[in-house]
Amino acid sequence: MLEDRPARPLDERELRMLAEISSATRRDDPALAHWLSGLEGEPHPPVRRTGTALSLPLVCVVMAAAALLALLIVSLPTGLAVAVVICVLLFGVPVGCIVWARRRGEL
Repeated sequence: MLEDRPARPLDERELRMLAEISSATRRDDPALAHWLSGLEGEPHPPVRRTGTALSLPLVCVVMAAAALLALLIVSLPTGLAVAVVICVLLFGVPVGCIVWARRRGEL
């Protein structure tokens, strides 16, 4: 495994390549260092802004809807069950996500 091998020191060519990559990155995106910096125990800055916290009642409603859909699919004949699954995955889920995001002001 890679974790079991001892790390070897970088040679001059590798160090020079890393320095070039670092300087090009700093030149192209000066704010990157700020975004990548972080303190131990503090979440990475972009992680704090990814999505919205979900409430427990909302999670319960979504899980109940998924369970009801599963029961519906199991009770249908095979051909109809496949059509329901395809329609839900192709239309129901994306439309639901878009409507949800629009209502929450995230889209």
